[in-house]
Amino acid sequence: MNKIARPLALAGSGLAALGIVTACAGSSGPAREGPATQTAPGGSAAMDAAGPAPEFGPPQAPPTVEKRDVVRTAAMTVMVADPSKAADEAAVIAERAQGRVDSRTEDAGSGSGRASTTVTLRVPVAELDATVRELKTLGTVETASTTAEDVTAQRVDLDARIEALQVSVDRLLAIMRDARDPEALIAAEEALSQRQADLDSLRAQRDALGDRISYSTVDVAFFAEQVGGPAPKKYEGFFGQVQRGWDGLVAVVSGAVLLFGFLLPWLGVLAVVGVVIYGLIRWSRARTAPPPPAPDLTPPDEPAPPPSAEPASPRR
Repeated sequence: MNKIARPLALAGSGLAALGIVTACAGSSGPAREGPATQTAPGGSAAMDAAGPAPEFGPPQAPPTVEKRDVVRTAAMTVMVADPSKAADEAAVIAERAQGRVDSRTEDAGSGSGRASTTVTLRVPVAELDATVRELKTLGTVETASTTAEDVTAQRVDLDARIEALQVSVDRLLAIMRDARDPEALIAAEEALSQRQADLDSLRAQRDALGDRISYSTVDVAFFAEQVGGPAPKKYEGFFGQVQRGWDGLVAVVSGAVLLFGFLLPWLGVLAVVGVVIYGLIRWSRARTAPPPPAPDLTPPDEPAPPPSAEPASPRR
């Protein structure tokens, strides 16, 4: 009996131990999962704000956008009282914006009757809008325009061609260093000269394009408000009228002097012509005048006796 009970007791003990191990394993699983699923206060709001997790790995950075190269230019026509003075102020505005004046042309109005001054300004592209606003304050704007040209493709093409030519030049230099044949050396030198010239030309084009990108061109044409040059001064008050009278006197005297200078050559010609005409008249009169009478050579007659006095009649 004892021999049978002992195996049964051992089997029961083994089953009990197995049940205990199974129960521990079942309870340990949820315990490990609990901290993973448990969230702190406000954690659900943070998860909602973050959104769902990506399905295909961590989020990727957005693709880089290539910088666009844009050439900006502006042109405007402004009516002012004094075009030359307005052009000087425009040059000062460009200098304040760290720019420069590329060209300047002045016309006194001899052809069209209206004085004008045209300037070409170069200002940094970041200061273009501010410069245009300041230029508009110099007078009455007749026309104004601003354009933008995308030259990114041209810049990329120049950079690629410059890089390829630089590689070719470096390769030719290496060939010349290792060359042992004089003919091969001469051919490499000729090819290097041509490639270097092309490379210098492309670099010059790239520099010019970079200058156009960095500095905007502003073409400004200033025209006088009145025909005949700058507008006249405004004379105000008594002293203004005195100044006006003095200016008028100076203008009249200046005009008379200019008229005398204009007529002086003609006066000399007229004087010569007058002397010639006077001489011809004198000569003509001398030919047509009658000859003077010949002198009388006969002796003069004896004077007649004076008449005798009549006797006085006697008085009666």
